[in-house]
Amino acid sequence: MMKDGCKVKICGITSLEDRDLVYRAGADFFGVIVDVPYSPRTLSMETAACLLKDAPLPGAALVFRKDLRQLKHLLEYCRPQAVQFLSPLPPEWLRELKACFPQVGWWQSLFLPAADAAAPLPEIEEQLRENLCRRMQELSGAGADAVILDTAVKNGRGRRLGGTGQTSNWRSARLLAEKAPLPVFLAGGLKPSNIKAALDAVHPDGIDLCSGVEANPGRKDPDLLREMISAVREWEKENTDGKDER
Repeated sequence: MMKDGCKVKICGITSLEDRDLVYRAGADFFGVIVDVPYSPRTLSMETAACLLKDAPLPGAALVFRKDLRQLKHLLEYCRPQAVQFLSPLPPEWLRELKACFPQVGWWQSLFLPAADAAAPLPEIEEQLRENLCRRMQELSGAGADAVILDTAVKNGRGRRLGGTGQTSNWRSARLLAEKAPLPVFLAGGLKPSNIKAALDAVHPDGIDLCSGVEANPGRKDPDLLREMISAVREWEKENTDGKDER
């Protein structure tokens, strides 16, 4: 665990009201989803820019399958403090973006199967973890600042990457977090009722959540938000006072 505790990122922000609510509740980051067609919380670049500029806390722009030119335009127009890639980013692109925008944080989402999916054979599960470990090493070498372990689920169009509302295999997430050369955020199906169990199981450097603190898609619930962040702060006090476990 990092010395400064467990960071909290609240994603899927769609309004100034919710952005400021997340800030007052004590979150460390907020996230806006930009031009991601499968998300009900997706925003246009213009709307995202209004939320990211002059924000009271650091904001991350979540992007999906944008080319290098589009990414540079988004960075110049929206001015996010971090960019989170839902789809894989070539290492050479990351190196170029980091050189052009050195003040920006670079986060990559990586995906595990849903916890309630059919259990893979042990050797297949181990191979998946080895592949993800190699990917984390590659990302670290290219200059990434963090990875987000999220859940992927199969649907009629293939796989949905993130935004599933489902938890992943926390045992695999813990093994990955222990070996990671980068800070690891846990995402996928987190909510006030399971957050302490998730933190105990994985010991991530941060959490990233959306639907678990919503009244409805795109609108945060103040009570759930306060309950979630209070639970995280209580857990980190119990687990990080005077300790540096990683």
